[in-house]
Amino acid sequence: MNSLLLWCVPPLVGAVIGYVTNAVAIKMLFRPLAEVRLFGIRLPFTPGILPRQRHKLAENIGAIVEQQLLTPEILIARLRQEDVRNQLKDTIAGYTAGIGNPDSRLTSALKEAAADAYPRAATSFIAFMEKPAIRRQMEIHGGVFLNNAILKLNVFQRFFFSAGQFDKTLHDRIPEIIDDLIRQLDELLHGREMQGEIIAYLVQALQDAADTANKERFDTYIRDKVLALAEEQSAALLRTINIKTLVSRRIDSLDMLQVEHIVLDVMANQLKWINVFGAILGALIGFFQSAFSWFIR
Repeated sequence: MNSLLLWCVPPLVGAVIGYVTNAVAIKMLFRPLAEVRLFGIRLPFTPGILPRQRHKLAENIGAIVEQQLLTPEILIARLRQEDVRNQLKDTIAGYTAGIGNPDSRLTSALKEAAADAYPRAATSFIAFMEKPAIRRQMEIHGGVFLNNAILKLNVFQRFFFSAGQFDKTLHDRIPEIIDDLIRQLDELLHGREMQGEIIAYLVQALQDAADTANKERFDTYIRDKVLALAEEQSAALLRTINIKTLVSRRIDSLDMLQVEHIVLDVMANQLKWINVFGAILGALIGFFQSAFSWFIR
């Protein structure tokens, strides 16, 4: 009887101790959620490891996501995959399905978008025309045009034109002519009638491009342009979003009970085996203790 107890009790006790010790250690990853004080002194290992290190853990996870999981290279590689390209094209096709119908909601949205963007586009175009480099090019081409026009006159007309120094006067007034041209163009582009005609033309051009015969090419063109823009701006986009800060703040904002639930759900099977291995190790230690006791008897 004593021999049976010698060989059975230590492994059994060791298994229980190993299992309970590992279970408590796993629980101490999360609990207690807050520090515990006794006579004003904080007890060791309170709060649990994860509650105590949650800020550092959130920053580390954010850094891993930013540096390893969501980089511009990975994003671009994903955008180039065929399933993404096909899904994007299908989405675009859904939006452009009613563009050929003048009464469709999409066509109305295009008209509204064009009407909103038109004033800024017209103003930007005039500002472009007023740039010194563009004005110089217009003056040069204006002078060339004037010389060509004079050369088309007959000899008699050119004689009187030169005698009256009209050619010199016109050359000297080219900057004023350019100013007047830009001013007239500005008034024309901002006029209500011209604005309506240009918007109608643009919408009609889109409708013509998206008819049944051309819709496949139209959708493909839009998809390729969207993907090209996304690839070009991927690095700037990720910097603007600041993936590390976004992820770390999101993780840091989680309640620790939520974190505990998430981790335990994901690692339930692995944690169970940790407890089992603890029991096995404790049993082996108890067995060697029994064997040692038996040999020294």
